[in-house]
Amino acid sequence: LDALAANEDVYYFGVGSNLSRSRLENRSMSGKKIHPISFEPCVIYDFRLAFNLTGIPPMEPAMGSIEPLPSFYEENDDDQMNSRQLRRTESKAFVAYETNECHGALIKLSAEDYDLVYQSEGGGSGPTQGYEEIEVTCVPYDKSKKPVKAVAYRTTEFGRVDQIQDLWPSKRYMGIIRSGAAELGLEASYQKWLADHPAHEPSLLLRKVSINSCLFMGVLHFGLNLHFIPLLQTVMLYQVLVPPTAPVWKQYLGEVAAVIILFPSSLLGVTLRTILEKSGKTPPIVKKFIEHFEETT
Repeated sequence: LDALAANEDVYYFGVGSNLSRSRLENRSMSGKKIHPISFEPCVIYDFRLAFNLTGIPPMEPAMGSIEPLPSFYEENDDDQMNSRQLRRTESKAFVAYETNECHGALIKLSAEDYDLVYQSEGGGSGPTQGYEEIEVTCVPYDKSKKPVKAVAYRTTEFGRVDQIQDLWPSKRYMGIIRSGAAELGLEASYQKWLADHPAHEPSLLLRKVSINSCLFMGVLHFGLNLHFIPLLQTVMLYQVLVPPTAPVWKQYLGEVAAVIILFPSSLLGVTLRTILEKSGKTPPIVKKFIEHFEETT
């Protein structure tokens, strides 16, 4: 974190979609390409990959971050923070990896490019942002290289979807993670864990209804500063969200309930989308959003 303050090159520990170099290079919301100085596989100990960042249910139940494991903390149970000043949580993985470690990408970035990554992850939005920056020690796979300190993202209290239990990723998002892990050459046992991890696959109908609903809710949230309605809808959708490990009939009922909740805002979203497309005035960020979530694995 000292490098950030000094405006120097920064090491960043990437997980999720940032396991892929090409995705990282093109993730800037401004359209400016990011140019990593170096990009290599590494591992951090006493942390886990967590799916605990509030997503866009039911299309994206939860997004990825990292979370300290119990082994990270000191033995004094009365302390809420350990010597590295990270708050203690008791959250558990939906499906845990076999050892106390998290594999990912060790990425060296210029200060300017790191800021692009930070902004693309919602950084700079104050108390409502989903991630906080923490410092981790990355051990490169290349044994000739020494461990280095890096910045990583942990879900904030505000952004956490559940305080006790992680949720699960969508099949689309998990497909991106698995592809990035293979591209980066992460440890075989870790890739197997990712391959076996349950993932949610909404039906085509639910996906399209969700996308159109998001367009309208985005106008309310970002354009009109009407946060209550999108928040209420999100809470309702999480109430009917069914794990991918549940019986098929339960998953079907969950989808039906989600479509009913989403239908009014989706209808308004379709109308808005049609007007924008016919007028040729669809904002680039909206086009990027639609392309992002219409992507299939």
